[in-house]
Parts: sequence; structure tokens; C-alpha cells
Amino acid sequence: MSAALAVLALVCLTGCGGGPSTSSFFSSASSLFSRSTKISLAPIVGAPQAVADQFTQALVDAGKDRRLTIVPGGSGDYTLRGYLLASSEKGGSKISYIFDVTDASGGRVSRVSGDELIPGRVADPWEAVNGTVLNSIAGKTTSQVAASLPHGSAAPVAAVSEGTPAATASTAPAPAALPKANGVLVAPVAGAPGDGQRSLTTALKKRLYAGGIKLANGVTENVYMVKGTVVLSDAAGGKQSIRIDWLVLDPSGKRLGTVSQQNTIPRGSLNGPWGAVADAAAGAAADGIIKLLPRSS
Repeated sequence: MSAALAVLALVCLTGCGGGPSTSSFFSSASSLFSRSTKISLAPIVGAPQAVADQFTQALVDAGKDRRLTIVPGGSGDYTLRGYLLASSEKGGSKISYIFDVTDASGGRVSRVSGDELIPGRVADPWEAVNGTVLNSIAGKTTSQVAASLPHGSAAPVAAVSEGTPAATASTAPAPAALPKANGVLVAPVAGAPGDGQRSLTTALKKRLYAGGIKLANGVTENVYMVKGTVVLSDAAGGKQSIRIDWLVLDPSGKRLGTVSQQNTIPRGSLNGPWGAVADAAAGAAADGIIKLLPRSS
């Protein structure tokens, strides 16, 4: 169950002493814009595998239009890591996305985030996701990534409209500050067969703690909460579909987001000890959960 993101400073005109000719100007510009920035794409976290695979291809395709060569699982000048969250909203579904761009040393270059609202109520918000939605998110993500790279070298020529300076492009605004946390309470996981309630809950606590999150033992002032729910349903060929939703709540009970995981397993295979499966599931979800929590956690 592995789950288990150009400013061209040639100002000398033709005829200036010692300056470049008109032909060399356009030659230099053409060379600059023809270069493509190579970006390694880490596995998409939080989405069902089919959605993650489709979105990965959407990012690769959208990157080509923005002078970005996005390589899933490969090496690059930068690395793009991120996740998708699906939640039910009044009147529809909301797909939230957050992507971090890091350089070769691991330092964060930029963060891209946003939401895509899909009208129409469905039982499972992931069911509302289609190619149009994923292509829209991929386009917005790669446009902001291109604009955030040093010198804007990855921005496409066509992305700058006449009369619009390239410098106006920027990453998404930072979200409003969340209340300072006194810790995070992980509630017992609901609906898990076998020893899943205990093993999944314990595994997530360990992963959050390893990620620098302060754990709380009870509900007190300014304590955030993570609630896990497991849902199993029959699938063809002696299989079961398993879905794990991790709901993250702020101290007032407001939902900050949900990290969802989905996979198909042999029927009944989790009716006993979960063993390493619990740790793998918690490990795949922890990064997305941590990003929803305030840094002071």
C-alpha cells in the first residue's frame, strides 16, 4: 500500500560601440529560450494510484509547454515533490495541491499551492476528478514552478502576454497563519480490521514524531487532531479495495484537509496483524499530514 511540484538584460541597440549586433541579440535570445530545465518528479502523495499516474503524465505534458523537462523518478537540476488532497465541500468537491521545488542541495526554491473546486456532490471526492481537472492543476503548477526558478530561465516565451512583464508571475500566496499548536493528538483509527486500529495509530504517531511533530496525549487548548478511517469494500477476483482517509482538524474542529490512500489487496489479508503494512501506510501519509499542520507543531 504504498502511496503507497526570464529577464534578458541585453540593452545595447544596434550601432552602440562594442555592443552586440541585432543578429547576435536574437541568436542569444533563441539560445536562452531553447534551454529546458530538467526537474525530477517524486511520486505524488495522497491520491489514489490511478489519479497519481494520470496527474504525473499531465505534469510531464504541461512542463513541455513551459520549457520544463519533468522526469518521474529520474534525476534533474531540481526536484518537485508534492501531494493532492480531496475533500467534500458544500455543493461540490475540492482538490488541494501543494508542491515544493528543491535544488540539488535539498534547499527549497519555492512552494506552489492552490485549490481546484469541482461542482456537483459525490460520495467520494476523488470520483469528481477527471482529466480536465488534473490538466488545469498541472498547468497552474508548472507555470508557477517555471516563474519561480532562478532568472525565470524556464518560463516559455508564449507565457508572457504583450504588455505584461515576466516579473509579475509568482508563486501562490502563503496561507493565513494557523493558531500556534500545543501538540497533535492522533485519535484511534476507526474501521480497520485485525490489529489495524492499534498498529496504524501507533505507526502514524511514530512517523509524525520522527518528522518533528509534538504529540499530545489529550485534548487541551490549541491541540490539533488527526483522525484516521479505514473503509474496505469487495472487489473482483478475490480482492478488496481499501481506502484510508486521514482527516486533519485545527483546535476549533475546522477541517484543514484530508490525506487519502487507496489500494487493492487480497481479500482478508489484513484481518490479522498488519505488521509492516501499517508502517508503510503511515509513512506514505505522514508527509502530507505534516504539511497541513502549522510549523509550530
